[in-house]
Amino acid sequence: MIPISRMALALAALLLPLAPAIAADYDPPIYVDQAPDYVPVEVGSGWYLRGDVGYAFNKPYEISETPAGLTHDTSPLSASIGMGYHFNDYFRGELNFGLLPTSKFSSKFDSTCDGTQTVSVTSGGSTSVFAGPSTRGCESSNSGDNKAYHVMASAFVDLGTYVGITPYVGGGVGIAYSTYKYAEGARNCRNSSTTVGSTTTIFECDDPSGYDGTTKSEKQFSLAYTLGAGFAYQVSKNVAVDVGYQYTALPSAKYVTADDVGNPVFKKGLDYHQVKVGLRYDLW
Repeated sequence: MIPISRMALALAALLLPLAPAIAADYDPPIYVDQAPDYVPVEVGSGWYLRGDVGYAFNKPYEISETPAGLTHDTSPLSASIGMGYHFNDYFRGELNFGLLPTSKFSSKFDSTCDGTQTVSVTSGGSTSVFAGPSTRGCESSNSGDNKAYHVMASAFVDLGTYVGITPYVGGGVGIAYSTYKYAEGARNCRNSSTTVGSTTTIFECDDPSGYDGTTKSEKQFSLAYTLGAGFAYQVSKNVAVDVGYQYTALPSAKYVTADDVGNPVFKKGLDYHQVKVGLRYDLW
C-alpha cells in the first residue's frame, strides 16, 4: 500500500510542472455568429406604368338628325397614360391622365365679306387708281367644338389569378377640364388680286377680327368619377394586357351640340361607356 502511494506521489510531482504548459496550449473555441444573407432592395418594387386606348360605344355629343349642310365629326376614341402601385396581391392604386372623346360640327353657307377694292388702269403710259369700299361673296359658317381631359386617382381590387388571368373591379375620382366653343356667322374672307389687260383689281378684306362672328366659349374644371371592371392577362414577367369596361362621368361639364335644324344647343353633363385596352409594365 505504501509503495503504491509513493509511486502516485512521484508521478504527481513529475506531471505538476507540465500542467501550466498544457493549459497554455489549449484555448477555448471562439464562436462567431454568421452574418445574415444580403438581400438587395429592388428599386421600384410594386410600381408599374400603364397606357390605354378606349372606345366609347355611346356618343353623348351625337346629333340625332343632321340637317342639310351640317357636318358632324365625333371621335369615340380616348387615351390615357399613368402609373400605379401594388400595395399587396389584391389591392392597387393608380393615377392617370386622359383625353376623352371629342366632337365638332359645322354648317356652311354663302355670305358676303366687306373690304376695300382698288382698281388700277394703265393707259398711254399713265396709271389711274380708283379705290373705295366694296363687298365680295365669301363662305360663312356656324361651328361648335368640344374637348375634355381628366386626371383620375383610382383604386382596384384584384380578385385572384386563374390560369394567368386576373379579374378586377374598381373606380376613381378626379378633376376634369372641359372646353367648348361656338361661333355663329364666322366668315372666311380672302384677299384677291386679278389683272385683265391693263386693269388690275385688288380686293383687301377689312380687319379679320370682324369676321369671327358671334362666339360663345367656356373653359371649366369639374368633378369626374369612374367605375369599371375587367381582367389582366400576364404575357411576360413584367408585361400584362388589360381589357375592361369603364364608365366615366362628368356631371357638371358643359358642351354644345346642334338641334335638327342646325341651331346650337348648350347642355350640361357628360358620360361615356367605354371599352378599354391597355398595357401594364411592372418596374421590377
